Parts: sequence; structure tokens; C-alpha cells
Amino acid sequence: MKPLKHAENSPLPPLAAYDIFDTPPEAAFDDLARRAAGAFDTTMAGISFFARDTHQTADRGRVTTEWFKARLGLPFDRLAPSEQFYPEPVDAALPSPVSAAWVIADTLADKRYRDHPFVKGLPRICFFAACPILSPEGCVLGLLSVFDNVSREASSAELASLTTLAAEVSGRMEARREARARRLTASADALLDDARKLEHFLTDEIIARKTAEATARYEKDFANAAMQSLRRSFFMLDESGKLMRWNDSFATSTGHTAGDLARMGALEFIAKDARAPFAGLIRRANDSGELIVFETHLHTRGGRDIPYSVRVRMVVLDGRRFCIGLGHDISEQKYAEREIIRAKERLDLALVGSGLAIWDWDITSDKLVFSENWEDMLGVVTVNPVRGVYGSKEVLGWIHAEDRERFSTASTATIAGNHEYFHCEYRAPGPGNTWVWLHSKGKVTERHAAGHALRLTGTTANISKRRVAEERAEFLATRDPLTGLPNRMLANDRLEQGVANAARKHASLAFMFIDLDRFKTINDSLGHDVGDELLKRVAARLLACVRASDTVARLGGDEFAVILENLPANENIHEGARQVAEKMIAALAAPIMINSHHLTTSCSIGIGLFPSDGTDPKTLMKHADVAMYDAKAKGRNNFQFFSHELNLRAQERLSIENYLRLAQRREELLLHYQPRVSFESGKVTGVEALLRWRHPRHGLLAPDKFLSVAEDSGLIVPIGEWVIEHAFRQVAAWQQKTGRDIRLAVNFSAAQLVDGERLVRMLSQAASASRLPLHTVELELTESILLKNIDDKAPLLKQLGGMGLGLAIDDFGTGYSSLAYLRQLPVDSIKVDSSFVRRLGTDPNDMAIVQAMIAMTHSLGLNVVAEGVETEEQYRALRDLKCDEYQGFFFAKPLPAEEFEAEFLDID
Repeated sequence: MKPLKHAENSPLPPLAAYDIFDTPPEAAFDDLARRAAGAFDTTMAGISFFARDTHQTADRGRVTTEWFKARLGLPFDRLAPSEQFYPEPVDAALPSPVSAAWVIADTLADKRYRDHPFVKGLPRICFFAACPILSPEGCVLGLLSVFDNVSREASSAELASLTTLAAEVSGRMEARREARARRLTASADALLDDARKLEHFLTDEIIARKTAEATARYEKDFANAAMQSLRRSFFMLDESGKLMRWNDSFATSTGHTAGDLARMGALEFIAKDARAPFAGLIRRANDSGELIVFETHLHTRGGRDIPYSVRVRMVVLDGRRFCIGLGHDISEQKYAEREIIRAKERLDLALVGSGLAIWDWDITSDKLVFSENWEDMLGVVTVNPVRGVYGSKEVLGWIHAEDRERFSTASTATIAGNHEYFHCEYRAPGPGNTWVWLHSKGKVTERHAAGHALRLTGTTANISKRRVAEERAEFLATRDPLTGLPNRMLANDRLEQGVANAARKHASLAFMFIDLDRFKTINDSLGHDVGDELLKRVAARLLACVRASDTVARLGGDEFAVILENLPANENIHEGARQVAEKMIAALAAPIMINSHHLTTSCSIGIGLFPSDGTDPKTLMKHADVAMYDAKAKGRNNFQFFSHELNLRAQERLSIENYLRLAQRREELLLHYQPRVSFESGKVTGVEALLRWRHPRHGLLAPDKFLSVAEDSGLIVPIGEWVIEHAFRQVAAWQQKTGRDIRLAVNFSAAQLVDGERLVRMLSQAASASRLPLHTVELELTESILLKNIDDKAPLLKQLGGMGLGLAIDDFGTGYSSLAYLRQLPVDSIKVDSSFVRRLGTDPNDMAIVQAMIAMTHSLGLNVVAEGVETEEQYRALRDLKCDEYQGFFFAKPLPAEEFEAEFLDID
């Protein structure tokens, strides 16, 4: 178990030690910032350092400024605390390990940064990654940061590059500090008390030797006496590693004579396996001047390798560098440690089978002792000098804040004698900033004569798997597994609670129904992996737009819901809901980068308010759903509040849909036929089949009254197939009776083109059953439907053209008004929209437009048909413009099959 590292235990080192703050730019730091930006393929990066306000001594000083030594593409050279992006205070507990990079993948989805001036305004930062610049003591000096104005995930390679570059900055900073330290002092630390005294004697000896030979001899003898008086072994090496001085204790430890030692180098009295590490540590002592403490094995003259503790340090005497050291035999200590370890191993083996850790609390001394397998149970390593021994306050501090009161209450009650046994389930820190669920139980095993508890002993078991299973079961029942948001069941439950709470407090509540626009297109074109990631990003952004007390839920697919509680019960309820809806629309408008795809999405939001739009959850949800469909009908990417007029329209649409589902079965659908006439011959050249519905309550309805409902409900495909079957049969019968190739024009919807195989199969079957030649059939598609995803539709349309079917562009001129696509498709004719025909003779602009359409279409060898010809003036104008055919009330209105046959086919 590892206690947290508090701020007072990790003070921020003063930047004065580095001569860095407010210094001019340096090429080395600028180059590191550019390399960091290049690793993330961005244009913004910086190297910054934190300055402390040392005058605030009551609070140990606080960081007031983040100053940038190097910056690339950033409009600021320093940041105040409220503007800083690093999410943790630099003198607070840091993530483990402390050198790990910190990533904010999407600032717009994070409440801490959503309103940051550099997120809302230029440079519009959406992504932030930083790695701390550390001192050797592990404290944060500053940051190596990269920024981007597109949200993204950071790869492991990018984070590794950032960590490496941050380590290089730390190295440069340490070199700067060491250079300054060497200018200020020749030595940073004092030697050990014994070594320091010896260094003084040795220095005096050298100085005395220069003064007078007699004094030098005296000082040498005195130094030798001091050296020999040391309890530990002493030795001194020159720069080449030759043994220069030693005391009798050292000779005794090695077993060598003075003559032997005079000829030996440093590595010869070290065990072979330990020589390379020993040499490295000696070099480190010489290079750094630090006191190095380590354990090694001393090789004696008798061939034994004994464990040895050594302390070495570099000193300068008369301009020469020497390494002096103290050591002692730790064989007995190592033996004692091994015995303790074996005893603990035997105890641990006994506990492994039980899966329990034993603890014992001496209440009088307030010491808690844990068995060895306590660490294995938690998956962490303790940092207490005495392994497994802690104070009760320290243990209580590890426990999760939400569980401390329960733990304290249970232990206090047992100590007081209110309960015989102590039982408690709680969370303690585990590996990697996780929490481990534990169950501890015990009893008082020793009491004072007066009844006071002296000792509490018990066992602890890891119950994390059981708790995880329980929490997982609860999560699966109440949460969406993809986004982690509440699912429909939990949303319903919270809405019920919210409505009850609002009714009790006479407050208001808003329920928002959210549907993503065009999500199916992204999901189908880029794959479900991208679609799932987009849903998770959308969920995060929606969460960032609401308060912690509000609820964001995923109802399924691309549908979300939001519950806004505790709104004021007055006219401001609309304003509160409006602000949240506007935030959500704005948040989703910002681009999202997923797998190198820059995606943008939008949403349609319907809002129902309690109590004005419903006093129960079911009604509120239904009315919000109605409002959402109204938002979609008004162009998507907007929000609408529910109104009773909306409800009436929704009920009417539902009624039409319900009746329409029964229309085919009840034989309420029928076809009318409108003739198409040649300007040149004046004869009927074909017919257009137009759908009608004999509604049981509203009478005969034109398509504009029910086709939109058929499109939304998915009924348009079977209805379209019914039209083709009946129209083919009727026109085939007329062709047989008259012996003429009467052409048939049939309108198509976009939904019928989705399943190309079904469409081709149905047309072939209808033609075969009716014996209608397909070259006499013309399929009409509106220009706007045709040009939407034209590249996807082109292969199917070419296949239909290959079957002999003609293709006509209906409502021509109302869509893109471009003829370029006509070269790509097997188009036979275009139909000039009636809106242009209606103003012929009154608007010269429309006359010019129609004239241009006819001329360009004829240049491509296509037929031109005018729709909606109702007056003789329109008829004459189109005839003079060389239009090929026309249809409209001027010649005849759409008629039932019997009336059309009697009027125009002249069948005896």
C-alpha cells in the first residue's frame, strides 16, 4: 500500500537555481519545441517553467506564472494560474509515474477547458498533451507541451517522443544548475563526520608539507593516527584506481598484507561479479562529487566473498582528485535479514492457501502491523521504512474518502465494546491509481483490567472480483456499454424521480430528446468502429454542456436524452433549456478527428417542459420526441420546443400512417393517368401514372397529402411496387388494344433506389407478368434526389438503362440547375418544372431560362417535356420555343383508367 505524496513533501525547487526565468530565447530549447511539434504533426508547442510567489509564506508559496522559454505558434509568452492547461497543481500529488505525459484529447468535452479563452477564442485549442520537466528530486519545474486545434487521440509513439524530449529538457536544466553550483561552491555536501574530519587532517598535512618537512611529518603521523582510529575500514584511491591509503581495519577485512595492498588496484579486492558495478559507482562519485552509498562483495585473500557496505566520495587535495571511502562487513546483518525473510516466507506460505492477510493493531502505541502478503493482495509496494508497520491515521488516510466514515464507525464501535466483531468493506489504493475492494474483520484480543481495548487483531480479504462482478451486473443493467452513459431504463428512472422532485418543490424540469443528423451515413461509409468512436466523443461533448446534477443518457443507436432538473418555475425555464441546447449544437459543430478522418456532425433536439408539456414521464418523452421530429423537418441542426399544434400535426401524421398501412389491403389505392401530348402532332404520346388514395374519412387524396408520411415510415417501397405492377398491367392492356407503343411514365422515390437488386428484380417480374416492353417505360426521378450521391446511383441507373428503360429528370431546374451530370447517366428526357411554366408570358427571366433549358437539352439529343401547362398563352410560348411535349390541365387533368381510355384511346 502506497500513501499519497502531499504538497508539503514535494516543494517546487526555485528557478533561481537554474538561471532560466525571463532569459532570452535559446536555440537549443527552440529546437526541442520544434521537434515536439513535429512528433505530433502540429504547429503549436512550447517549453514553459513555473514561477512561485515566495511572499505567500502562510501557504508555502503558490505558483503564480507559467512562463514560456520557447514557444512555437503560441500567441502568449506566459499564463496566469487560471489560464494554465496542466490539470494538476504542480506542488500537489502527481500521477504515477510522475514523468508520464498528460493528454486532454478534446478540450470541448472537458468542463475544465470548455470556457478557456484560448479554447473559445484564438488559437482555438482542442487538443493538449504535456510531459513534466523534472528536477532530479522528482519535482515539476515546467512542461513540454503540444497543442492542436483539432481534437484527437495521442498514439503511444507520440507520447514516447514527448517523454524523451521532456527528459532531454530536464537534462539541459540539470546541466545548467550544476554549472551554476560549480561557480558558487567547490563542494555541495559535507563528508560523513569521520570522513570530513579525515579530509581536514589530510588537507592540513599537505599544506604543512609545503611549509616545512618536519611539520609535514607530524601532520602525516597525526592523519594516520586519526585514520587508524576509525572504527570502519578506510581506503583512498587515486584517479587511476590505485589504492593509495588504507587503515588496519581495511587490511584486516581483506586479509592482505600492507605490501600486497600497495600493489593492488581498486577492483582486485572486489568480487569478480561485482567489479563492473563497483567501477561504475566510483566513476559516478568522481564525476558528480556526490556521496555514493552502496552494497557490494569484498574478495578476501582466503578466497571468500563477504557482503560489504561502502560509502565513497571524491575529494580534491592539492589539485589532485582522490576517491575516499569507508566500509564495513555486513555479514551478520545479511544473515539476520535472511532469517527474517525466511520466517516471513513460512508465514506467507501458510496464508496463501487462505487468501487472507493478517493484521494486528497495538492500540496503545498506535502501530498497525500487516503480514507480508498484504502487499501482494493490494498489488502495490509499501514505502514505510519498517515494512508493513503503519499508524492508524496513515491507514485511514489511504481509505477511499467515501468509505472512511463507515470504516471509522465500525472500528470505534468494536473498540468501545458495542460489537463483538469488527466488519467493514472498503476501498484502498491499488496499482496504477486504481482502488481495491477489501473486507476486514477482527475482534479485540486484549483489554485492560478497566475494560479499555489494547489490541485489535483480524484478517483482510480482497473482494475486488466479487465487487467488480456486482458492479458490472449493475452497470450492464443501467448503463450503455459503449459510452458509459445511463441507458433507457436508468433514464426513465431518473426522469420519474426528477418529475416527482419537481412536483414536490414546485420547480420545473426539461426533457431533451436528441437525434444525431446523418450518423447513418458516417457509420455506413467509414465503418462501425468510427461510428462507435464518434458516439463516444459526442457523449463526452454533451456531458460537458450540462451540470453535474443533470443527466445525459443514450437511449439507443444515435439517440440521446438530457434531463435538466431544478429549473425555475417561470418563463426563464425556456431560456435555461435554450442555452443548453445552443451549447450542444455549437459543441457538436466543432470538427472531430477519428482515424485521420475529420468528421463534423450535428443534432436535432426536441424539448418538453414540466409541467406545461406533461406532468408524467411518458407524456414528457412523447412530446419531446414530437418536437425533435419537428426540428428535423425544419432542416436539422436546430432545436424546437413542444407545442400543442405540433402534437396535433403529429397525431394527424400518425393517423395517416396507420390508415396508409391498411390502404393496400383494403384496395384504397388507385391510379389516375395524365396524357402527355406532342407539340408537333397534337397526339397523345404517353401517360404518366399518378397515385391517389381513397381515404375512408377524408375522401380522395393527392400524393402531396400522404407521400411524405410514406417516405418516413418506409411504406414508399411497397407502395411504389404496387404502382409499377398496376401501371404496367394497365398500359400493356392499352397497347394490346390499340396496337400502339403508348409510353408509360412512373415516378420513383430515393428509397426505391437503395436496394438496387430488389428494384431490378421487381421491374423484370412486373414486365414479364404484364408483357409490357420495357423500352416503352420511363422512370421519373426528381433532380434533387438524383444528384444526391450521384456516384452511388450511377451504376444502378446505367443498369436500368441497359434493360431498355428510359430515364426522365422531373422538376428540372429546381435542383442544381446543371447539365453536366446528363453526360454520365442514360437520360432520355427532362421535364421542365411547372414553377417556370407558370410564369411564362409574365416574367421575361423565366422565358429566358426555359429557352436556355430547351436549347441545351436539345444539343444533347434529349427530349423536353413541359409540366403544368394550364393556359393557351403558356402553350403557345412553349410551342414557339420548340418544346417537344407537354402535359397539364390545358389539355387534360389526370383521369381514372376507364375515363382516360374512353377519352383518348378511341378503342372500339
